[in-house]
Amino acid sequence: MDVIRRRRLPNLRNPIAIIAFGGWNDACDVASTAAEFILDAHTESERFAEIEPDPFYDFQQHRPVIDIRDGVTRSLSWPGVTFTAALRPQDRRDLLIVTGQEPNYRWKTFSRSVVEVLSEVGVEEAILAGAYVGAVGHRDPVVLSGVGSDPVSVVRSGLQSSSYHGPTGIVGVVQGACREAGIRSVSMWAPTPPYLAGNPFPKAVLTLVEKIADITNLHIDTSELIAVDAEYTQRVDEAIENSGAELEEYLEEIEAYDEPLLGPIVTPAPDSGDEPHSQRLDPDRTDALVDEIVRYLEGDSPT
Repeated sequence: MDVIRRRRLPNLRNPIAIIAFGGWNDACDVASTAAEFILDAHTESERFAEIEPDPFYDFQQHRPVIDIRDGVTRSLSWPGVTFTAALRPQDRRDLLIVTGQEPNYRWKTFSRSVVEVLSEVGVEEAILAGAYVGAVGHRDPVVLSGVGSDPVSVVRSGLQSSSYHGPTGIVGVVQGACREAGIRSVSMWAPTPPYLAGNPFPKAVLTLVEKIADITNLHIDTSELIAVDAEYTQRVDEAIENSGAELEEYLEEIEAYDEPLLGPIVTPAPDSGDEPHSQRLDPDRTDALVDEIVRYLEGDSPT
């Protein structure tokens, strides 16, 4: 069974792939939102392929979405991965944007299928986007870290190099498949504040989009993101101001932690040789403070 459903392969000029997956590698939906923003910025785009979901997804975790209007089923959308060509006639190269959810099963087959499509349309370079929960505040500059397929990729991209040993998500596996196929790649990672608890973080989205535009030498209008970031930052400021001194103490504890985290801040750090984060930042207190901010951001007054 061919798991790739192709329509008509586009004729792309020196294409570069931008890849983002929702799920474990996408704190606050930062990476997938950045990819969708870039895609929406193009009027000339065409979805030309997708990966069949049946072999890769648990539909009880990633349920299909049905659209019913006036008692009639209009559409049924399945989870999966789509490949969209974004044409840029004003530039010397086009984009291939790959978006979808992290799969549940058969990661090797899945990743090689993604790379197969990249190779079919002539992609020789790929940018993968990810986001994680880090020891950062919502007003801090977003410092992206990077992982390259070769020693010079990160330096060339201007990203901060990083070291990590531990569990990985589909971004790391797809990047490995790119390396096997001879496709140069760099994955860029944005930290998100732990107290946003999955709420949007437009500052990181903006930073990712700007860095992707810089690496690809393409102009992408980010004025909308800049405005959204300013408004959202003000709203989080108001939530913190209304939360009292306890949250300020919590933020000071976050700032005191000087290493990035690749998972929730309240979970133990493997092989850290130090006390787990859950002892530094009490989980019960953390959850209560996060709930308070979430209620405010969703429009309820904090109690």
